[in-house]
Amino acid sequence: MRTMSLFPVFLFLTLFFPATETHSQETHVITLNVDTSEINNDNVNEVSNFGQPAEISNIDYTIYASLGDTVVWRGNSTYSEEDLVMVEAINHEGGARVFSRNTLRDTQDNPGVVIGVVSEGREGEEEKYKISFKVMHNGERRGGTYHIDPKIRIK
Repeated sequence: MRTMSLFPVFLFLTLFFPATETHSQETHVITLNVDTSEINNDNVNEVSNFGQPAEISNIDYTIYASLGDTVVWRGNSTYSEEDLVMVEAINHEGGARVFSRNTLRDTQDNPGVVIGVVSEGREGEEEKYKISFKVMHNGERRGGTYHIDPKIRIK
């Protein structure tokens, strides 16, 4: 009985039909910086940012991610290392849905940090989402739950 080797077929396919693009998944760490000594319901956008240039508002701040990429949201106090900014949830607000659920939450294993994997959408589609977070200042909770509304776009 004669057997045929698949090596010549494989060689032909790789030489004449090379992969046009390879994409490795990336992890995007989004840090929400908050002046925990000043924040209140009236000034959330003035005392919070993602480290973006001043001319880009929090509402216009956009993350660019590909399918399969991981996005990690975490908080940072710009006032004191002792203060905490705890990201509790990421909520779909409008546009395309790029995560498998409308709401992503922190967990007991990762309190104050939310992790999501971009699993839906097509190139160019954009999701508007809301970050819900709480602040601890000098060991006490400052205000209630605060919200910021950036975007994520599929690249």
